[in-house]
Amino acid sequence: MPARLAHRVVVLACTLALLATADCGYHFPGEGTLPNGATSLHVAKFDNRTRDAGLENYLLEAIQTEIARRGKFTLEDDRTTAQLTLEGAILSIERRPVAFSSSDEALQYQTFVTISAVLRDTRDNKAVWRIAALREGDSYGATSNTVVTDSPDFLTGSTLNSKDVAQLSDVQLSESQEREALDRVFQNTSRDLYNAMVENF
Repeated sequence: MPARLAHRVVVLACTLALLATADCGYHFPGEGTLPNGATSLHVAKFDNRTRDAGLENYLLEAIQTEIARRGKFTLEDDRTTAQLTLEGAILSIERRPVAFSSSDEALQYQTFVTISAVLRDTRDNKAVWRIAALREGDSYGATSNTVVTDSPDFLTGSTLNSKDVAQLSDVQLSESQEREALDRVFQNTSRDLYNAMVENF
């Protein structure tokens, strides 16, 4: 087959594939719609069923930030002015050491958060969508030797710099790194929660 003809065949095949994809209604995650075609949403503070006080505030801020970042729906402060309200609960938070030194000192931890959520129509309070358990996790270093200061997460999301890491005690560093890991967990939770709501997963 001549090269020019072969090129035309490839271009035609690609065009047909794109058209078929469009006909099937394919779209990227997070580009769907809310149940009932709603365009306004209120986010209630989630019930915190863990012993870690304040987690509900961090989660609320993360969800509101994600919705505002997407820019597709109106975020209402007042439940009565929204078409849907998002409610839920923080079911659990887990912390587990995953790496140890030769003297059994914990060097690295993983933290997991599990939430449940429900969307309700504000006119009759009926649930129009729910997810029973959404679990997200992240890891963090507990000592200066295990914190990678040139990693993308550290460079873009940490409030510390390499000098801070060297000067903090292991306890201080572990607490700081756990807080930042929780921030990433809530960001990922909010992203996946948003996608699940608009894709009706």
